[in-house]
Amino acid sequence: MRRVIGGVLAVSLLLAGCTDEYDDDVAATSTPPLVVQTAAPEDAAATSPEGGAATSAPAPVDPADSIGDAELLGAVEWVLELLEEDAEGPTVREATERVAPDLLEQVSPVELGLVLGQVRSAGPYVVTAVVPSSGVGRAATLSLAAQDPLLMTVGVDEQGRIATLFVQPDTSGEPPVVDAWPDLDAALVELGGTSQVVVGRVEGGTCEPTWTTSGVEAGGEAVPSASVVKLLVLLAVAEEVRSGGLTWDEELTLAPEVMSLPSGELQDRPEGSTVPVREAAELMISISDNTATDLLMDRVGQRALRRAAVDAGLDPTAIMPVPTTRQIFQLGWQVDSEVRTRWAEAQVPETREAILADLPDRLDIAPETVTEPRWQDGIDWFLTGAQVCSLHARLQQLAGDPAGGPVREILARNPGLPPPEGVGYQAFKGGSLPGVLAMSFYVEPQEGAVGGDGEPAAPEGLVLVVQTRSAEPVDPLRAATIVGAGLQHLVDVGG
Repeated sequence: MRRVIGGVLAVSLLLAGCTDEYDDDVAATSTPPLVVQTAAPEDAAATSPEGGAATSAPAPVDPADSIGDAELLGAVEWVLELLEEDAEGPTVREATERVAPDLLEQVSPVELGLVLGQVRSAGPYVVTAVVPSSGVGRAATLSLAAQDPLLMTVGVDEQGRIATLFVQPDTSGEPPVVDAWPDLDAALVELGGTSQVVVGRVEGGTCEPTWTTSGVEAGGEAVPSASVVKLLVLLAVAEEVRSGGLTWDEELTLAPEVMSLPSGELQDRPEGSTVPVREAAELMISISDNTATDLLMDRVGQRALRRAAVDAGLDPTAIMPVPTTRQIFQLGWQVDSEVRTRWAEAQVPETREAILADLPDRLDIAPETVTEPRWQDGIDWFLTGAQVCSLHARLQQLAGDPAGGPVREILARNPGLPPPEGVGYQAFKGGSLPGVLAMSFYVEPQEGAVGGDGEPAAPEGLVLVVQTRSAEPVDPLRAATIVGAGLQHLVDVGG
């Protein structure tokens, strides 16, 4: 049964030139998908974990206290005015002045007014939280309290016009109580499917797993991890820079063979335009740009990816060759099931390499058709939690090298979730594909911080990896709330 908001049948309407993100990092501080979506999972938790009513209502906040960008603030305030009870419009003139042309090519002022009117009918709304984007782009996400709470993201282009408008039900709910790691495992059951938690301590460029979900071998099983594999790509890039085979300011050229599907923004740039290696790496990590990923993979090559995998303790027989995002989309949603069967049954890299070589030259997939889970067919990048932890550890070690200087900033550009109290540095990489949701965090305590036992916190860093796979969609907002409680526990107990 679909949820009804404000008496209006739940709908999902595209408000920009791309569809709902199927490979988003579920980051509370990054730019979300560019849609107005008022459909909510039937079983989404909008109240307390026990199913009772939510606790006391949060206090109203002023967006001006959090948004320092004057143009972005003006755009946010304009949208909020349109959501007031007695508001109308926008008029054609207002929409033309306020909304980016690319968005208006997809949605007319009349259609925009109809959608905003539907959202308005579910109000009135009170702004209770504002989180400016810390990834790439100028955007802010607002929590809107009402009978059915919403999350709204507004983003602007270089001219200050609205290029992003995303409204979705706030299914985040109340955080669970996590006093021990089995509590996090128990809370994740709410998401459906199967979840795996791995916790590790990082010292000297290596990871020592300290907790793995009960019933799973230490360090975790190799499970679908979606865009978390981009940590491996960043590691290969950083190692190539250190060896002298690449520089952070080298210009890479966008060509048809490296153009992938969203998430990201490079797929919308003109063919033949260039992007520096560092910018591509920042886009790959902070907004999970798929075209940036494939561009970097094309530049460093499979040999560099293999060296990085071996350095991080990954099994090259299991992971090589590393498919590009473009190839994963083709395997999962362009070619027929016979190809997927051969891919799933392939035991050696040479067989998988031959399958990839036979894929069509053209990427011919409508993004909105990427909905069916394909991880059961082996279509994804499969990593253990310990391997993800090892990638974080190796990257932080390389960051200490002069050539790896940008790595720490790149990894921290989008922290994924607000850093818990006591954290001095937080890196993040997550990812999702249909039926797959993965989040990984590397945190370092503030100087002088202590763990819950009163002992000094971890000497270098701590890692939390949560990987969920399901035959059904996974609610990313509820997952973020649950994992956020686990992240706080990680900091409290020091691993």
